[in-house]
Amino acid sequence: MSNENLPAPLTNEYGYLAEPGAQAAWAPQVPEPEEGGGLNLERYFSALKRYKWLIAGLFVVGLGAGFVATRFMVPQYQATATVWLGAGRASGMAGPVEGTDPLQDAQNWMLLLTSQNVLNTIVERRQLYLTLENPADSMTFRTFRVGEGFRRGSFVLRVAADGRQYSLLEQTDVKDSASTMVLEAGAVGDSIGRKAGFLWQPDSTTIEAGRSYAFRVISPASAASNLKGRITARPDPRSSVANISLVGNDRYEVAATLNAIVEEFVATADEVNTRNQYEVIDRLTRQVDSASSLLVGAEKALEEYRVRTITQPNEGTGVPLGMGQGPAIAVGNPSMAKYFGFKQQLEGYRQERRSLERVLAEVQRGQVSQMAFQGIPSAQASAIPAALADLTARQARVTQLRLTYTDEHPAVQQELQMIRLLTQEQIPRLTESLITELTKREAAVSSQLGEAGRELQAIPARTTAEQQLQRNVGARAGVHSQLLQALEQSRIRALSERRPISVLDTARVPARPQADQSLMILLAAALGGLGLGLASAIVLDRVDHRFRYPEQATKELGLSIVGGVPRIAKDAAADPEEQAQVVEAFRTIRMNLRYALDGIGGPLSLAVSSPGPGDGKSLVSANIAVSFAEAGYRTLLVDGDIRRGQLHESFREPIPRRPGLIDYLTGMVPLESVLRETGVDNLTLVPCGTRRHRGPELLQSPMLPAFLDEMRTRYDVVIVDSPPLAAGIDPFVLGSATGNMVLVFRAGETDRRLAHARIGLLKRLPINVVGAVLNDIKAEGSYKYYSYLYGYSLDEDEGGTPALAGSVE
Repeated sequence: MSNENLPAPLTNEYGYLAEPGAQAAWAPQVPEPEEGGGLNLERYFSALKRYKWLIAGLFVVGLGAGFVATRFMVPQYQATATVWLGAGRASGMAGPVEGTDPLQDAQNWMLLLTSQNVLNTIVERRQLYLTLENPADSMTFRTFRVGEGFRRGSFVLRVAADGRQYSLLEQTDVKDSASTMVLEAGAVGDSIGRKAGFLWQPDSTTIEAGRSYAFRVISPASAASNLKGRITARPDPRSSVANISLVGNDRYEVAATLNAIVEEFVATADEVNTRNQYEVIDRLTRQVDSASSLLVGAEKALEEYRVRTITQPNEGTGVPLGMGQGPAIAVGNPSMAKYFGFKQQLEGYRQERRSLERVLAEVQRGQVSQMAFQGIPSAQASAIPAALADLTARQARVTQLRLTYTDEHPAVQQELQMIRLLTQEQIPRLTESLITELTKREAAVSSQLGEAGRELQAIPARTTAEQQLQRNVGARAGVHSQLLQALEQSRIRALSERRPISVLDTARVPARPQADQSLMILLAAALGGLGLGLASAIVLDRVDHRFRYPEQATKELGLSIVGGVPRIAKDAAADPEEQAQVVEAFRTIRMNLRYALDGIGGPLSLAVSSPGPGDGKSLVSANIAVSFAEAGYRTLLVDGDIRRGQLHESFREPIPRRPGLIDYLTGMVPLESVLRETGVDNLTLVPCGTRRHRGPELLQSPMLPAFLDEMRTRYDVVIVDSPPLAAGIDPFVLGSATGNMVLVFRAGETDRRLAHARIGLLKRLPINVVGAVLNDIKAEGSYKYYSYLYGYSLDEDEGGTPALAGSVE
């Protein structure tokens, strides 16, 4: 299609392109609304760029605050003294608490340095609880002390002009130095401040007439705490040296106070060390006495045991059991000899008894043998041998008588009777009597053997008990000896040891303040201001309710992006590349709309609106219509903004506003009279028409749907420029009538909260929200991906330029 009959690019000369737009469009996206998300650095960079002057201002403010702070800085001086801890370590008394770790010992001494005992003494001695407004008045306050229950605060001593009277005033308001009350008054030379708890009687020669002496008093505990916070002690872990530092505002006072602290520290350490040593001596003395008592008790217990067991046998020098039998075992050991003697005697009795029991059994069977009693010593010493001899003699006599007489002879019978008496009665009776005697002897010897065995078993227990008592005596003697040695060493150390803490270097008056902190304060203040500016920019960006980033449309509002319109400068007509960017933007919007609505069937019908006024919806709707017309579509542009519509002024040739849409809906004019040619091929305009109060009701009448149905039969594309969504019900009526709607968001202007609320209303109506057109965007930040390649615009060989339409809204 030739463009030679199309109007030239519209410029501000004709009032066109009044609404800037942003960059090019891209294919529509339909993302689901997301919650959260990753870190969007481009958004932060855009926010920082947008609030760059705020950041710069806060940076300058911070820098200025730092500069002012450096002007009020009080110089800090540091004095340093060096002490030696070697004496204490060498003697093993390395601190107030004994230890084995040298570093721990040094730390113990440093705890003594900052103890209340040392610091309170220095506070009292140097009057650190007293602060003078004029340090030159120190002679007047030389005798100032505080008593029990003294008053803390700020005071003023006023001396009368004649120098005879004084008055002591207390400041009652910390913020107002003029707010005072009189505590007491009196004659110069008397004690001052008794009512305030002060112990002060200054020399009258040091008090000047007509003078006022301002001073402040704090508690000694607070002064000691402040002093502790200004002390730094650094023991060297590789040696016995420790550096002690003190910081303050007055360099002379700092040096003098530190020397006083070190002096008191050395004296206190000497006192603590001496007290520790004498405590050790006292403790060792008590321990020696206790050990001596225990040793005497152990020796007495051993002696008493030996006396108690002296009559009882002991182990002697006998050989162990199992090395021999009988007397050989008992050599040199009476107890063992006695035991084995009884045992041997018991075995003898037992063997004889058993032999007699066998012989008795034979005798009872009638087998009496004199030889059976030959091996039994006890039987030989009894009456049995005589009975056996008598038996033998009678047996011989019977044999002799039988040679002469028969067995029935009285003499033979008498002898046989005596033989039977001996074998059956007398000899068994004698044997049984002897067995009974041996049994008694055996029982007696067995009892004696048991007693001897028990006596022998008790010997090791007595020996063990005696050895334990001996060992106890030895242990007690060893402890007693060690304690005596430690006591003597402690006494020698107490007499010969030198002081545990020695001063190597006293504190000198510092020549210059500590490292100048001005640069650090300036840098910290500047960085603080810069950080505050950056944080403020991020916070302001987060709370900003205006539309600024593409993801606000996709993630927050759930809309796809149909396209983007770049910002158009006032002299855009002079720059072909700027025009090409705008034209390509609307071509992309046209393509995206066409494919997004491809499934509806029939002509394309679309309403264009925005959340609020000034978003550029009229500009976008007009140029979308122009783009469709240039593509060969029969296009109808309807100005549906019956309240403030200005589309009739957006083209080169002015078009009358009346009659228009409202006039047709009232039925006062025919349809053909409101269809106006625009000078752009294929593009027809229906202006808004006469302003009427009944306009919204007319839009809701059946005439509007009938009108649009008729237009769809004549045109391929029907685009309705709708009022803003916040303008009333008009945009919702027009959107429902067309069935489709595109929303225009202007970067940096559109209210996101308003858009969110109005889109919620659209979702309840039969309106297909196709997506959003981003207007007035710059090719930077998140929007730089929407721009087209510069220098790649299409040149027209035959002349002519694609037409554009402008709008004031």
